[in-house]
Amino acid sequence: MQTITKRAVFAEIHQTVREGGQVHEFALTYVKADGTIGHKARCRKTTKRSPGASGYRGNVNTNHVLLLEDADSDQPFNLAIDRITHYNGLRINHLS
Repeated sequence: MQTITKRAVFAEIHQTVREGGQVHEFALTYVKADGTIGHKARCRKTTKRSPGASGYRGNVNTNHVLLLEDADSDQPFNLAIDRITHYNGLRINHLS
């Protein structure tokens, strides 16, 4: 199975627009808090506030959370970086 480094994943996720002006969308597979596997087929980096009562705008470096948006429902969501296992079908190597 092909792998990708965590650093390369972040570099790609932070590219909000691709060539030709298309919004950068990607697929993520992750482990949910209850231990089950989750999958989002179409995600993108969000510019909206984080979900929840406080709606904080978290910092990736200090909170270790990505602020993303489900492209199908336009709903923002948080995802802990360490819970992500695959990016566009590539296994993420969290050690590099």
